[in-house]
Amino acid sequence: MKKIFVVIVSVLLISGVLLAGCVNNDDKDMDKPPQTLPEEEPTDFPDQPSTPSEPDENSDTSPQEILEGIAYYEFDVPMEDFEAIDLTGQKVKLSDYKGKIVFLNFWGTWCPPCRGEMPHMEEFYKEYKEKEVVLLAVSPTSVELRGGNDAEEAEKRVRDFIESNGYTFPVLLDKDDEAWAIYQQSGVPANYIIDREGIIRYLKIGAFSGKEEMELFVKAIEAMQN
Repeated sequence: MKKIFVVIVSVLLISGVLLAGCVNNDDKDMDKPPQTLPEEEPTDFPDQPSTPSEPDENSDTSPQEILEGIAYYEFDVPMEDFEAIDLTGQKVKLSDYKGKIVFLNFWGTWCPPCRGEMPHMEEFYKEYKEKEVVLLAVSPTSVELRGGNDAEEAEKRVRDFIESNGYTFPVLLDKDDEAWAIYQQSGVPANYIIDREGIIRYLKIGAFSGKEEMELFVKAIEAMQN
């Protein structure tokens, strides 16, 4: 399946580690040119991490003002559907959640930034799961195994990690890399934020700094659609 959201991002390197997240060095497609680039430059990649300011809820704050200080790409692209399996064995489609705001996260158990953002994701999930906001953490087999294709081994690693940490947010197993073939980036974590109409609005490459940052993306989507 055609990869329609591949983005090559130039960011600062510190001690050979990509700031945006973990690079999957065994990804055979990493050296290919991007097939679709965002129409605009990334909104902000500050030299130093910054703490987003809380917008005034009583003012007509624009989405850009709400997200000031956060590094992200802005899109206006319809989501492409895929099917994956959750940890209970149920089939799940991305389109099942149309009508809700969706945080679509791609990750690997071996990735420190992925592991680092998961407590924030769990906190966010518990607060927003009854507010028409969905969090889906997708684990592609080739990402988990860094180029491997043993779906059973990948599932075992993911299950062990999720259960040992007590996370309760939905985790999807992308056993045949169907979802990753569509939404692949050069590293993980990669976080897409999709609005209630099924339009991809934002891509954050790298980990969320906290629950508060995730909440700002919700507020930006709501400001855009009000």
